[in-house]
Amino acid sequence: MASLAASSTAALALPRASAPGGARSAITARLPRHGLASACPLQLRSASTVWSRKPASAASPLPGVARAVVVEALPKEFGLVVLTAAASAVLTQWQMIEVAKQRRASNLPYPKMYEDKEDSLFNCYQRAHQNTLESYPAFLSLLLISGYAYPITASACGMVWVIGRVFYSLGYYTGNPRNRVQGMWGTFGLLGLLVTAGVFGVRQLL
Repeated sequence: MASLAASSTAALALPRASAPGGARSAITARLPRHGLASACPLQLRSASTVWSRKPASAASPLPGVARAVVVEALPKEFGLVVLTAAASAVLTQWQMIEVAKQRRASNLPYPKMYEDKEDSLFNCYQRAHQNTLESYPAFLSLLLISGYAYPITASACGMVWVIGRVFYSLGYYTGNPRNRVQGMWGTFGLLGLLVTAGVFGVRQLL
């Protein structure tokens, strides 16, 4: 009985696994067969390979199928829209600097917005800046929305508005408010952005 128990003892050799990813552990078991020991190598997948398998979720509508995440990139021409927005920021900063210079020349203390004079040159500078800021949020919103679908058209309309604002300001800076009309044509740029944004919105609904 002792010899039978000794012959039925199995010796297991577990060699060190190699690098992960495709590594396999070999288990060699010596099993008795009719009193004679014979080698029976058993190849098993490494534990890392088995553990990496994830069962399909029951809540998933498509088990076993990978879900693809599609990221739609902006058109290359959208860079023109970004440059137009940057140009509009330069416009507002230029107007702000001109207002600050005129405030210093008029000795008008903060936080007064306007001078209490009938023909104040500072008031003309201030109104040119304030009038631009009044429509600036609408300009930026329409520029970015319409620029997503029509970047070249939106950029062109945006630059019409920016350049028109420059002429509008220079006309106001003369001290004669009537001269501001020389830049009123810039309004057509804003109207163009409004139309293109409306067309884009309608197309999305269809």
